[in-house]
Amino acid sequence: MENRSVSEDDVLAQYRTPVDAAIRATFDARGDLPLYGMLQYFMGYIDETLRPATGVAGKRIRSSLLLLIADLFGGAPSALDLAVAVELFHNFTLIHDDIEDNDVERRGRPTVWKLWGVNHGINAGDAQAFITTQHLLKAAAVDPASARASLELTDHFLQVVEGQYLDFELADKPLTHPNVTVDAYLEMIRKKTSVLIGTAVAAGGVAAGCDAKVRDLLFAYGESFGMAYQIADDMSSIWGSVEETGKQAYGDIVERKKTYPILYVRDHTNEPRLVELYSSAAPLSDNDIQEVVAGFDRAGACEATKALGRTYVTQAHEAAQSLPLPQQSIALLTGLVDSLVRFPPYTHAAD
Repeated sequence: MENRSVSEDDVLAQYRTPVDAAIRATFDARGDLPLYGMLQYFMGYIDETLRPATGVAGKRIRSSLLLLIADLFGGAPSALDLAVAVELFHNFTLIHDDIEDNDVERRGRPTVWKLWGVNHGINAGDAQAFITTQHLLKAAAVDPASARASLELTDHFLQVVEGQYLDFELADKPLTHPNVTVDAYLEMIRKKTSVLIGTAVAAGGVAAGCDAKVRDLLFAYGESFGMAYQIADDMSSIWGSVEETGKQAYGDIVERKKTYPILYVRDHTNEPRLVELYSSAAPLSDNDIQEVVAGFDRAGACEATKALGRTYVTQAHEAAQSLPLPQQSIALLTGLVDSLVRFPPYTHAAD
């Protein structure tokens, strides 16, 4: 299904505004301790000199989807606090993720740990995690439906941490290890990335009073959306430009991450040199990286990875089409998937 009339900015901008306003108010209420300046910096509200900044915040996809779903099902008084909790939790994980991956840039700017050191990076992330909990507790106090939504979010937040553990385990094993499989990769990205989108979407419905059947459809929509989004993001590390992604060029290759392209090459082609490069402990040179990319291209890894991603796009569409919503709302949800999931060379999912 192609729905190119749907613009992510048109649909989500109305929800980003209240989410950002609520997060700013939360930080402002904590006072002028520089710790909260670090958090405002990471969220894109200020620059490294702690002066106002624009155009560097994230898309707020997860929180906006939660608010959108709540509105589509009649509204929920706790929706904003739940959305803020989702957004703060997501960004807390990224503050720590940058430290764990030794990333010096995110969204084209120095990471928190790069500017202020690892100790401050860890501590700032911890502070944001506790602020997340405050918003969950505030939402849970509203009504039983909001309490259920908060509990489900908390459970899935823990699954995200489990996904990070699985990511470490996958990264630490050699490419030839029997546990380094496509299934292991898919389970890792499901927990690390997809369940957060799934639970954000489902929480909007639960808080609005949806029953278990609808909740499960909402979760399936968000989870499949998240799988497609992460697979496309993994592709961008290899076939996307720094200007388009704001990330380190070939970052996943440099870190020898066991994403689908290398697993596809290993399992479906005869490229022993690529397996050798991924199995070596020595840093990859620029020539080594180009050799890996050339091997991926010879093997058709880009096309195979895109095909995998599109299976999840289809699943997200199917879940959305089963929801008890007007056709216009269903088209909006499927169109958002097509707009936000972009496979290099940056065609939309529906292309």
